[in-house]
Amino acid sequence: MYSALFFGVASGPLSTLVTLEILSLGGNSIDVAYAITLSNVVLIPASMFWGMMADRFHLRKLIVLGFVASTLSLLAMSFSRTIVTITSLYALFTFFSVSYSTPMNLLVMETSEKAKWAYNFSRLSMLSSIGSLAGFVISTVTVNLLRIFQIFMVLTGFGLLAVTTSLVYTPKSIIGMERMSIVHHRESFMTRLKMLPLIFLHIPSIHHFKMFKISRLTKKPINYLPLLYLAIFVFYVSSGLFNTVYPVGLYQEGLDKSLVLGIITGGMFVQIVSFHLAGKVLEKFDEREMAFRALVLRGTSYVVMGVSTVFPELLLPINVVFYPLAAGLAFSLYYSASNTLIFKAVGERRQGTGLGVYSTLVGIALFLGSLLSGYVSHYLKFATDFALAGVLLFVSAWLFKYIEEG
Repeated sequence: MYSALFFGVASGPLSTLVTLEILSLGGNSIDVAYAITLSNVVLIPASMFWGMMADRFHLRKLIVLGFVASTLSLLAMSFSRTIVTITSLYALFTFFSVSYSTPMNLLVMETSEKAKWAYNFSRLSMLSSIGSLAGFVISTVTVNLLRIFQIFMVLTGFGLLAVTTSLVYTPKSIIGMERMSIVHHRESFMTRLKMLPLIFLHIPSIHHFKMFKISRLTKKPINYLPLLYLAIFVFYVSSGLFNTVYPVGLYQEGLDKSLVLGIITGGMFVQIVSFHLAGKVLEKFDEREMAFRALVLRGTSYVVMGVSTVFPELLLPINVVFYPLAAGLAFSLYYSASNTLIFKAVGERRQGTGLGVYSTLVGIALFLGSLLSGYVSHYLKFATDFALAGVLLFVSAWLFKYIEEG
Protein backbone atom coordinates (compact mmCIF):
# COMPACT_ATOMS: atom_id res chain seq x y z
CA MET A 1 0.00 0.00 0.00
CA TYR A 2 2.93 2.35 0.52
CA SER A 3 3.34 2.50 -3.24
CA ALA A 4 -0.04 4.29 -3.31
CA LEU A 5 1.38 6.84 -0.85
CA PHE A 6 4.40 7.63 -3.04
CA PHE A 7 2.35 7.64 -6.22
CA GLY A 8 -0.09 10.05 -4.57
CA VAL A 9 2.81 12.45 -4.02
CA ALA A 10 3.72 12.23 -7.71
CA SER A 11 0.19 12.49 -9.12
CA GLY A 12 -1.71 14.63 -6.60
CA PRO A 13 -0.54 18.15 -7.57
CA LEU A 14 0.10 17.33 -11.23
CA SER A 15 -3.10 18.84 -12.66
CA THR A 16 -2.44 22.18 -10.96
CA LEU A 17 1.23 22.15 -11.95
CA VAL A 18 0.36 21.38 -15.57
CA THR A 19 -2.08 24.30 -15.52
CA LEU A 20 0.54 26.70 -14.16
CA GLU A 21 3.17 25.44 -16.62
CA ILE A 22 0.82 26.02 -19.57
CA LEU A 23 0.28 29.58 -18.33
CA SER A 24 4.05 30.04 -17.95
CA LEU A 25 4.48 28.94 -21.57
CA GLY A 26 2.12 31.69 -22.74
CA GLY A 27 -1.14 29.74 -22.74
CA ASN A 28 -4.53 30.89 -21.52
CA SER A 29 -7.62 29.34 -19.96
CA ILE A 30 -8.66 27.77 -23.29
CA ASP A 31 -5.29 26.00 -23.59
CA VAL A 32 -5.67 24.75 -20.01
CA ALA A 33 -9.21 23.57 -20.78
CA TYR A 34 -7.94 21.58 -23.77
CA ALA A 35 -5.31 19.88 -21.60
CA ILE A 36 -7.72 18.96 -18.80
CA THR A 37 -10.45 17.95 -21.27
CA LEU A 38 -8.09 15.60 -23.11
CA SER A 39 -7.11 14.07 -19.78
CA ASN A 40 -10.79 13.61 -18.87
CA VAL A 41 -11.55 12.05 -22.26
CA VAL A 42 -8.71 9.57 -21.75
CA LEU A 43 -10.25 8.48 -18.44
CA ILE A 44 -13.12 6.66 -20.18
CA PRO A 45 -11.13 4.27 -22.42
CA ALA A 46 -8.46 3.95 -19.72
CA SER A 47 -11.05 2.83 -17.17
CA MET A 48 -12.48 0.29 -19.60
CA PHE A 49 -9.09 -1.01 -20.74
CA TRP A 50 -7.44 -1.41 -17.35
CA GLY A 51 -10.62 -2.89 -15.90
CA MET A 52 -10.59 -5.63 -18.53
CA MET A 53 -6.87 -6.17 -17.97
CA ALA A 54 -7.53 -6.70 -14.25
CA ASP A 55 -9.78 -9.66 -15.13
CA ARG A 56 -7.16 -11.23 -17.41
CA PHE A 57 -3.68 -10.49 -16.14
CA HIS A 58 -1.65 -10.65 -12.95
CA LEU A 59 -2.67 -7.77 -10.66
CA ARG A 60 0.85 -7.13 -9.42
CA LYS A 61 2.18 -6.77 -12.96
CA LEU A 62 -0.54 -4.27 -13.83
CA ILE A 63 0.26 -2.15 -10.78
CA VAL A 64 3.98 -2.12 -11.54
CA LEU A 65 3.41 -1.44 -15.24
CA GLY A 66 1.13 1.48 -14.47
CA PHE A 67 3.61 3.03 -12.05
CA VAL A 68 6.52 2.59 -14.47
CA ALA A 69 4.71 4.06 -17.48
CA SER A 70 3.28 6.95 -15.43
CA THR A 71 6.72 7.77 -14.03
CA LEU A 72 8.27 7.74 -17.51
CA SER A 73 5.52 10.11 -18.71
CA LEU A 74 6.22 12.41 -15.79
CA LEU A 75 9.94 12.29 -16.53
CA ALA A 76 9.28 13.22 -20.15
CA MET A 77 7.18 16.18 -18.98
CA SER A 78 10.20 17.59 -17.16
CA PHE A 79 11.95 17.93 -20.55
CA SER A 80 8.95 19.39 -22.39
CA ARG A 81 8.85 23.05 -23.29
CA THR A 82 5.70 23.36 -25.43
CA ILE A 83 2.02 23.38 -24.58
CA VAL A 84 1.26 20.60 -27.07
CA THR A 85 3.81 18.18 -25.62
CA ILE A 86 2.81 18.98 -22.03
CA THR A 87 -0.84 18.37 -22.91
CA SER A 88 -0.08 15.11 -24.72
CA LEU A 89 2.18 13.75 -21.99
CA TYR A 90 -0.31 14.66 -19.29
CA ALA A 91 -2.98 12.67 -21.15
CA LEU A 92 -0.54 9.76 -21.43
CA PHE A 93 0.17 10.00 -17.70
CA THR A 94 -3.56 9.93 -17.00
CA PHE A 95 -4.04 6.80 -19.10
CA PHE A 96 -1.43 4.83 -17.17
CA SER A 97 -2.04 6.38 -13.75
CA VAL A 98 -5.52 4.82 -13.44
CA SER A 99 -4.17 1.32 -14.07
CA TYR A 100 -3.48 0.56 -10.40
CA SER A 101 -6.89 1.58 -9.00
CA THR A 102 -8.83 -1.64 -9.60
CA PRO A 103 -5.90 -4.07 -9.08
CA MET A 104 -4.97 -2.41 -5.79
CA ASN A 105 -8.52 -2.76 -4.49
CA LEU A 106 -8.75 -6.38 -5.58
CA LEU A 107 -5.42 -7.17 -3.93
CA VAL A 108 -6.70 -5.81 -0.63
CA MET A 109 -9.62 -8.23 -0.86
CA GLU A 110 -7.46 -11.17 -1.91
CA THR A 111 -4.64 -10.78 0.58
CA SER A 112 -6.53 -9.96 3.80
CA GLU A 113 -9.31 -11.51 5.82
CA LYS A 114 -12.80 -10.19 5.16
CA ALA A 115 -13.01 -8.91 8.74
CA LYS A 116 -10.05 -6.61 7.98
CA TRP A 117 -11.28 -5.28 4.64
CA ALA A 118 -12.85 -2.13 6.09
CA TYR A 119 -9.63 -1.26 7.94
CA ASN A 120 -7.38 -2.00 4.96
CA PHE A 121 -9.52 -0.04 2.50
CA SER A 122 -9.59 2.90 4.89
CA ARG A 123 -5.82 2.66 5.18
CA LEU A 124 -5.37 2.54 1.39
CA SER A 125 -7.59 5.59 0.94
CA MET A 126 -5.83 7.50 3.70
CA LEU A 127 -2.33 6.72 2.39
CA SER A 128 -3.30 7.84 -1.11
CA SER A 129 -4.82 11.07 0.23
CA ILE A 130 -1.84 11.82 2.48
CA GLY A 131 0.43 11.28 -0.51
CA SER A 132 -1.53 13.81 -2.57
CA LEU A 133 -1.42 16.31 0.28
CA ALA A 134 2.34 15.82 0.63
CA GLY A 135 2.72 16.41 -3.10
CA PHE A 136 0.85 19.70 -2.83
CA VAL A 137 2.94 20.78 0.17
CA ILE A 138 6.17 20.00 -1.68
CA SER A 139 4.97 21.86 -4.76
CA THR A 140 3.85 24.88 -2.72
CA VAL A 141 7.21 25.14 -0.96
CA THR A 142 9.38 24.60 -4.06
CA VAL A 143 7.44 26.52 -6.73
CA ASN A 144 9.20 29.79 -5.89
CA LEU A 145 12.59 28.06 -5.76
CA LEU A 146 12.37 25.86 -8.84
CA ARG A 147 10.87 26.02 -12.29
CA ILE A 148 7.79 23.85 -12.70
CA PHE A 149 9.54 21.47 -15.09
CA GLN A 150 12.11 20.96 -12.34
CA ILE A 151 9.31 20.13 -9.89
CA PHE A 152 8.20 17.48 -12.40
CA MET A 153 11.65 15.98 -11.94
CA VAL A 154 11.24 16.00 -8.16
CA LEU A 155 7.87 14.26 -8.46
CA THR A 156 9.47 11.72 -10.80
CA GLY A 157 11.60 10.67 -7.85
CA PHE A 158 8.48 9.82 -5.89
CA GLY A 159 7.18 7.93 -8.91
CA LEU A 160 10.36 5.84 -8.80
CA LEU A 161 9.74 5.18 -5.10
CA ALA A 162 6.24 3.97 -6.02
CA VAL A 163 7.74 1.61 -8.59
CA THR A 164 10.32 0.31 -6.11
CA THR A 165 7.86 -0.28 -3.27
CA SER A 166 5.37 -1.94 -5.63
CA LEU A 167 8.08 -4.35 -6.80
CA VAL A 168 9.21 -5.14 -3.26
CA TYR A 169 5.99 -5.17 -1.25
CA THR A 170 3.07 -5.86 -3.61
CA PRO A 171 2.01 -9.49 -3.06
CA LYS A 172 0.99 -11.88 -5.78
CA SER A 173 -2.71 -12.56 -6.21
CA ILE A 174 -3.84 -16.12 -5.57
CA ILE A 175 -7.63 -16.24 -5.52
CA GLY A 176 -8.31 -14.35 -8.74
CA MET A 177 -11.28 -12.21 -7.69
CA GLU A 178 -13.31 -10.53 -10.43
CA ARG A 179 -14.07 -6.81 -10.50
CA MET A 180 -17.68 -7.49 -9.57
CA SER A 181 -16.43 -8.26 -6.05
CA ILE A 182 -15.65 -4.58 -5.52
CA VAL A 183 -19.30 -3.63 -6.01
CA HIS A 184 -20.53 -6.08 -3.37
CA HIS A 185 -18.59 -4.52 -0.49
CA ARG A 186 -19.24 -0.94 0.56
CA GLU A 187 -15.70 -0.05 1.67
CA SER A 188 -14.13 -1.42 -1.51
CA PHE A 189 -16.71 0.34 -3.65
CA MET A 190 -16.28 3.70 -1.91
CA THR A 191 -12.48 3.49 -2.01
CA ARG A 192 -12.46 2.53 -5.70
CA LEU A 193 -14.77 5.41 -6.67
CA LYS A 194 -12.68 7.85 -4.66
CA MET A 195 -9.58 6.78 -6.58
CA LEU A 196 -11.35 6.90 -9.96
CA PRO A 197 -15.03 7.88 -10.39
CA LEU A 198 -15.56 5.53 -13.36
CA ILE A 199 -16.31 1.79 -13.14
CA PHE A 200 -17.11 -0.07 -16.37
CA LEU A 201 -18.01 -3.66 -15.50
CA HIS A 202 -19.76 -3.79 -18.87
CA ILE A 203 -19.85 -1.34 -21.77
CA PRO A 204 -23.40 0.08 -21.87
CA SER A 205 -25.54 0.09 -24.99
CA ILE A 206 -28.05 2.68 -26.19
CA HIS A 207 -30.83 0.48 -24.78
CA HIS A 208 -29.52 1.02 -21.24
CA PHE A 209 -30.17 4.77 -21.50
CA LYS A 210 -33.92 4.35 -21.99
CA MET A 211 -34.33 5.10 -18.30
CA PHE A 212 -34.02 8.78 -19.21
CA LYS A 213 -37.21 8.86 -21.27
CA ILE A 214 -39.52 11.72 -20.30
CA SER A 215 -42.29 9.27 -19.46
CA ARG A 216 -40.11 7.71 -16.77
CA LEU A 217 -38.47 10.87 -15.49
CA THR A 218 -41.84 12.33 -14.51
CA LYS A 219 -43.17 9.37 -12.53
CA LYS A 220 -42.34 8.68 -8.91
CA PRO A 221 -40.83 6.45 -7.62
CA ILE A 222 -39.53 4.85 -10.87
CA ASN A 223 -37.72 8.10 -11.68
CA TYR A 224 -35.48 7.70 -8.64
CA LEU A 225 -32.47 6.12 -10.36
CA PRO A 226 -32.43 8.28 -13.53
CA LEU A 227 -32.89 11.47 -11.48
CA LEU A 228 -30.11 10.37 -9.12
CA TYR A 229 -27.84 9.87 -12.13
CA LEU A 230 -28.86 13.26 -13.57
CA ALA A 231 -28.15 14.99 -10.25
CA ILE A 232 -24.66 13.50 -10.22
CA PHE A 233 -24.22 14.36 -13.92
CA VAL A 234 -24.98 18.03 -13.20
CA PHE A 235 -22.54 17.93 -10.26
CA TYR A 236 -19.69 16.75 -12.48
CA VAL A 237 -20.46 19.33 -15.18
CA SER A 238 -20.23 21.97 -12.46
CA SER A 239 -16.99 20.49 -11.11
CA GLY A 240 -15.48 20.53 -14.59
CA LEU A 241 -16.48 24.15 -15.07
CA PHE A 242 -14.94 25.24 -11.79
CA ASN A 243 -11.95 22.98 -11.14
CA THR A 244 -10.48 23.23 -14.63
CA VAL A 245 -9.86 26.97 -14.57
CA TYR A 246 -9.84 27.70 -10.84
CA PRO A 247 -6.01 27.87 -10.63
CA VAL A 248 -6.02 29.95 -13.82
CA GLY A 249 -8.45 32.41 -12.29
CA LEU A 250 -6.41 32.85 -9.12
CA TYR A 251 -3.15 33.25 -11.03
CA GLN A 252 -4.41 35.62 -13.71
CA GLU A 253 -6.26 37.74 -11.17
CA GLY A 254 -3.04 38.47 -9.27
CA LEU A 255 -1.98 35.63 -6.93
CA ASP A 256 1.46 34.09 -7.36
CA LYS A 257 1.99 30.38 -7.93
CA SER A 258 2.81 29.52 -4.32
CA LEU A 259 -0.42 31.15 -3.10
CA VAL A 260 -2.45 29.30 -5.74
CA LEU A 261 -0.94 25.99 -4.67
CA GLY A 262 -1.24 26.94 -1.00
CA ILE A 263 -4.99 27.57 -1.25
CA ILE A 264 -5.54 24.24 -3.01
CA THR A 265 -3.32 22.52 -0.41
CA GLY A 266 -5.54 23.92 2.33
CA GLY A 267 -8.58 22.53 0.58
CA MET A 268 -6.92 19.15 0.28
CA PHE A 269 -6.15 19.10 4.01
CA VAL A 270 -9.73 19.94 4.97
CA GLN A 271 -10.97 17.30 2.53
CA ILE A 272 -8.90 14.55 4.19
CA VAL A 273 -10.14 15.49 7.66
CA SER A 274 -13.74 15.79 6.43
CA PHE A 275 -13.67 12.38 4.75
CA HIS A 276 -12.55 10.90 8.06
CA LEU A 277 -15.57 12.44 9.80
CA ALA A 278 -18.13 11.97 7.01
CA GLY A 279 -19.11 8.47 8.12
CA LYS A 280 -20.22 9.70 11.54
CA VAL A 281 -22.22 12.52 9.98
CA LEU A 282 -23.94 10.06 7.61
CA GLU A 283 -25.24 8.15 10.62
CA LYS A 284 -27.25 11.22 11.67
CA PHE A 285 -28.63 12.37 8.29
CA ASP A 286 -30.36 10.81 5.33
CA GLU A 287 -27.96 10.59 2.38
CA ARG A 288 -30.16 12.73 0.15
CA GLU A 289 -30.45 15.43 2.80
CA MET A 290 -26.70 15.44 3.34
CA ALA A 291 -26.05 15.67 -0.40
CA PHE A 292 -28.52 18.56 -0.62
CA ARG A 293 -26.87 20.53 2.19
CA ALA A 294 -23.35 19.85 0.91
CA LEU A 295 -24.27 20.99 -2.61
CA VAL A 296 -25.86 24.20 -1.33
CA LEU A 297 -22.68 24.95 0.65
CA ARG A 298 -20.44 24.13 -2.31
CA GLY A 299 -22.58 26.12 -4.74
CA THR A 300 -22.67 29.16 -2.45
CA SER A 301 -18.90 28.97 -2.05
CA TYR A 302 -18.46 28.89 -5.84
CA VAL A 303 -20.59 32.00 -6.28
CA VAL A 304 -18.74 33.87 -3.51
CA MET A 305 -15.36 32.91 -5.01
CA GLY A 306 -16.62 34.11 -8.38
CA VAL A 307 -17.48 37.49 -6.87
CA SER A 308 -14.00 37.67 -5.32
CA THR A 309 -12.39 37.66 -8.78
CA VAL A 310 -14.01 41.04 -9.41
CA PHE A 311 -12.48 42.59 -6.27
CA PRO A 312 -8.69 42.00 -6.15
CA GLU A 313 -8.39 42.98 -2.48
CA LEU A 314 -10.86 40.23 -1.53
CA LEU A 315 -9.39 37.49 -3.74
CA LEU A 316 -6.96 36.00 -1.24
CA PRO A 317 -8.98 36.13 2.02
CA ILE A 318 -12.20 34.87 0.43
CA ASN A 319 -10.55 31.95 -1.36
CA VAL A 320 -8.52 30.96 1.70
CA VAL A 321 -11.84 30.49 3.53
CA PHE A 322 -14.30 29.36 0.89
CA TYR A 323 -12.17 27.01 -1.21
CA PRO A 324 -11.58 24.61 1.73
CA LEU A 325 -15.32 24.77 2.44
CA ALA A 326 -16.16 23.87 -1.15
CA ALA A 327 -13.39 21.42 -2.06
CA GLY A 328 -12.91 20.07 1.45
CA LEU A 329 -15.96 19.95 3.70
CA ALA A 330 -18.77 20.15 1.13
CA PHE A 331 -17.09 17.79 -1.35
CA SER A 332 -16.33 15.06 1.18
CA LEU A 333 -19.85 15.11 2.61
CA TYR A 334 -21.45 15.12 -0.84
CA TYR A 335 -19.16 12.41 -2.18
CA SER A 336 -19.79 10.12 0.78
CA ALA A 337 -23.56 10.62 0.55
CA SER A 338 -23.90 10.29 -3.23
CA ASN A 339 -21.62 7.25 -3.48
CA THR A 340 -23.58 5.57 -0.70
CA LEU A 341 -26.75 6.15 -2.72
CA ILE A 342 -25.08 4.71 -5.83
CA PHE A 343 -23.85 1.70 -3.84
CA LYS A 344 -27.36 1.01 -2.61
CA ALA A 345 -28.80 1.45 -6.11
CA VAL A 346 -26.38 -0.84 -7.96
CA GLY A 347 -26.55 -3.37 -5.14
CA GLU A 348 -30.25 -3.80 -5.77
CA ARG A 349 -30.16 -3.72 -9.57
CA ARG A 350 -27.99 -5.03 -12.40
CA GLN A 351 -24.57 -3.82 -11.31
CA GLY A 352 -22.84 -4.02 -14.69
CA THR A 353 -25.33 -2.00 -16.71
CA GLY A 354 -26.11 0.41 -13.87
CA LEU A 355 -22.46 1.31 -13.31
CA GLY A 356 -21.85 1.47 -17.06
CA VAL A 357 -24.56 4.11 -17.49
CA TYR A 358 -23.37 5.98 -14.40
CA SER A 359 -19.71 6.00 -15.53
CA THR A 360 -20.62 7.09 -19.06
CA LEU A 361 -22.59 10.04 -17.70
CA VAL A 362 -19.74 11.03 -15.36
CA GLY A 363 -17.23 10.87 -18.21
CA ILE A 364 -19.42 12.99 -20.51
CA ALA A 365 -20.06 15.50 -17.72
CA LEU A 366 -16.36 15.95 -17.00
CA PHE A 367 -15.70 16.39 -20.72
CA LEU A 368 -18.42 19.01 -21.15
CA GLY A 369 -17.58 20.93 -17.98
CA SER A 370 -13.84 21.12 -18.57
CA LEU A 371 -14.20 22.05 -22.25
CA LEU A 372 -16.82 24.75 -21.64
CA SER A 373 -14.84 26.25 -18.77
CA GLY A 374 -12.09 27.50 -21.04
CA TYR A 375 -14.43 29.41 -23.33
CA VAL A 376 -16.73 30.72 -20.59
CA SER A 377 -13.85 32.02 -18.46
CA HIS A 378 -11.95 33.43 -21.45
CA TYR A 379 -14.83 35.31 -23.06
CA LEU A 380 -17.19 35.92 -20.11
CA LYS A 381 -14.63 36.15 -17.27
CA PHE A 382 -13.98 33.88 -14.31
CA ALA A 383 -16.79 35.36 -12.23
CA THR A 384 -19.30 34.10 -14.78
CA ASP A 385 -17.73 30.65 -14.95
CA PHE A 386 -17.64 30.21 -11.16
CA ALA A 387 -21.17 31.55 -10.73
CA LEU A 388 -22.49 29.24 -13.47
CA ALA A 389 -20.84 26.30 -11.73
CA GLY A 390 -22.50 27.35 -8.48
CA VAL A 391 -25.95 27.63 -10.08
CA LEU A 392 -25.58 24.12 -11.53
CA LEU A 393 -24.87 22.84 -8.03
CA PHE A 394 -28.11 24.40 -6.83
CA VAL A 395 -29.90 22.50 -9.62
CA SER A 396 -28.20 19.28 -8.52
CA ALA A 397 -29.18 20.00 -4.91
CA TRP A 398 -32.82 20.46 -5.94
CA LEU A 399 -32.76 17.10 -7.74
CA PHE A 400 -31.47 15.37 -4.61
CA LYS A 401 -34.24 17.02 -2.63
CA TYR A 402 -36.86 16.00 -5.18
CA ILE A 403 -36.09 12.32 -5.69
CA GLU A 404 -37.91 9.63 -3.74
CA GLU A 405 -36.42 6.18 -3.31
CA GLY A 406 -38.65 3.36 -4.55
